[in-house]
Amino acid sequence: MLTLTKDRALALAMLVITGILMAETRNIAPPTSWQPYGSALFPQILLGIIAVLSLLLLLRTWLVSQGVASSEPSRPRRSLTEWVRHNATVLSLFGLFGLYALLLPLIGYLIATLAFLMASLALLLGIDTRRKWLINLVVSCTIAPLVYVIFRFVLNVWLP
Repeated sequence: MLTLTKDRALALAMLVITGILMAETRNIAPPTSWQPYGSALFPQILLGIIAVLSLLLLLRTWLVSQGVASSEPSRPRRSLTEWVRHNATVLSLFGLFGLYALLLPLIGYLIATLAFLMASLALLLGIDTRRKWLINLVVSCTIAPLVYVIFRFVLNVWLP
């Protein structure tokens, strides 16, 4: 019998949430005559990716329970300060995302997204070598304009 672990609960919750949100994307206005795909396409793509990743997580937990994959060793419980210190990167990313959401309507998509990508990649990769800075700059300066071009000229969706 399968027990409900944290990973299984997360995967199942994400599947339910993505199912609900996928159904809600039907309420997004259909494409107009100048929009080839409509505004619902991008959220549906993202929700599809999240659903696939949730299914993979669910499959992994099942494989671990069957002994096919190795399970992680159990960790002792931590105090709140240890937990915050251990998850500082994740908490910082949530803070960056909140800041991005606040600044997006004020300074616009391109500048806000470029700054968010550079800060989040610096946080994740570190900025201790010249190579990491170069990767950060190339990825950030490629993705933000590329998404803008896709939304503006392919999907005909205006970004802030």
